[in-house]
Amino acid sequence: MKPALVSAPPAVDPTEAGRLCTRVLTVVRRDTPLPEAARRMRDEHVGCVVVADPSPTGDVAAGLLTDRDIVVAVVALGLDPSALLAEDVMTAPLVTVPEHASHGAVLALMREHGVRRVPVVSAGGAVVGLLSFDDLVAALTLLTQAMTDTLVAGRQKEGSARPGRSA
Repeated sequence: MKPALVSAPPAVDPTEAGRLCTRVLTVVRRDTPLPEAARRMRDEHVGCVVVADPSPTGDVAAGLLTDRDIVVAVVALGLDPSALLAEDVMTAPLVTVPEHASHGAVLALMREHGVRRVPVVSAGGAVVGLLSFDDLVAALTLLTQAMTDTLVAGRQKEGSARPGRSA
């Protein structure tokens, strides 16, 4: 009797940008006063906000504003934060990635542009998430662990299928 064939589930890449990104975003507009943007970061426990322009298809990312941007570009220079808007300090132009970009493509873009965070955009250009270098490290760590578990399971199965051999 032939062994039954086991079919694989449909191919879904768990390392696509759209699957790895954080989908709950803190978004501010260009004209948001800088102290308000900073309060939003504090209140929502985030180190980065997406500065976005509204569009009929959703928010379109215009820039990123990080807590570090505020410290380096404003506080360290002795500027008055209350006189500035999010767009005055945000990082732009912005590097974005499509939802279906592979982790390898995202890493290459991050390396090429020297950034640690990239907005993830839909086919229509609306921002749907934010993907950080830390997100990629966490996901690839889990993937590496799953690969290791697969190797161990294969060795254990081989050992139990062949008496007298150890795994």
